[in-house]
Amino acid sequence: MTSIKLLEAPEYTAEERQALVDFVLALKKTHIQDFLQRVELPKSGTKPDLRERLREALDEGRLAYERVVDFLDSVVPWGKQHVFLYTGPRDDVRSWKDADRVLERLKQHRLGKLFNARLPLILPDKLTLSSITHADGRLRVTAVQRREYTERTPEHDEQKETEQGERIVLKAYMHYLSRTLVAFEWDLDANTAMLQITQLHRDALYEEVAGEFFGLVGNWLDIKLFGAVDVRRAIRRLHELEGNGRAEARSHGIHYRTLQGRRLSAHSPSPRDSVLGETVIDQAMDNVGRTGVGHLGNFYWLGGITPGPVPNPLNGDVHVIIVGDKSRINFPTPNTEDVVRYVLHRVRALS
Repeated sequence: MTSIKLLEAPEYTAEERQALVDFVLALKKTHIQDFLQRVELPKSGTKPDLRERLREALDEGRLAYERVVDFLDSVVPWGKQHVFLYTGPRDDVRSWKDADRVLERLKQHRLGKLFNARLPLILPDKLTLSSITHADGRLRVTAVQRREYTERTPEHDEQKETEQGERIVLKAYMHYLSRTLVAFEWDLDANTAMLQITQLHRDALYEEVAGEFFGLVGNWLDIKLFGAVDVRRAIRRLHELEGNGRAEARSHGIHYRTLQGRRLSAHSPSPRDSVLGETVIDQAMDNVGRTGVGHLGNFYWLGGITPGPVPNPLNGDVHVIIVGDKSRINFPTPNTEDVVRYVLHRVRALS
């Protein structure tokens, strides 16, 4: 058996230490409170209270930074993200199910130290492989990267005059430091895979990041053997099921594209209402949906409905956007692992 190697704790810069606290405080409050309970710190109070409590525990050495990193690594992969789905290779995958043979392959490419290891890499400037785990019938390859960007904050703009009476306008920008996590997971028993990318500040970056990640692993894991799942059909199937009274998700927006490139879109008045319900719109959407393809679907997945053998773990509605033309699934709000896996399982089944 191959055990998990605990490497020497990394030295974090002051900026990285501040960023780690910011990353924790950016999570849902329930996640923050769960972490504080794990590390035996009081979990009541406002977010500023929780921030101060967390910072004091770190500064005084009562809480190790490594515990914060481990917690983030367990939660972030299931937060806001975009996911690409794949089918596995047609070749025999038995060699990949053998952890020792996978380790040997990694050693041949000087990656053996990544196997089942947590590396001292918290915010590398370039996308960097940080871990390759083999457990529970899954091969999971993870990379992390530091990303910095600015966003306009007009409410902080200022104006002043020079001594000569000339007006100067100072435009404000907020600086952000984010932690990008990219993970390729291959279910070796089902022979299916997915690529998860934490939510970025620009939509157009996801395909670029996917290409960059595949470039990191291409010399030992041939991504070309995996087939991308076309999720456009899932948009139409969810639309049909809702129209037939067997809804798995409530539609907030549905976009179709015809074979000639024309587009038809419909939106509900609010996230709590369905697109369906007006005869003229319903008929138009049905007609285009029969011959067109799903361009984009904005859905709220429903709890309490289990159409297949996998139990539905949703306690409430889960916002899911299926980007059909990019074959991406977007989770714009944080979720738990079981929820993300369930929704992806259903999208795959409906595709």
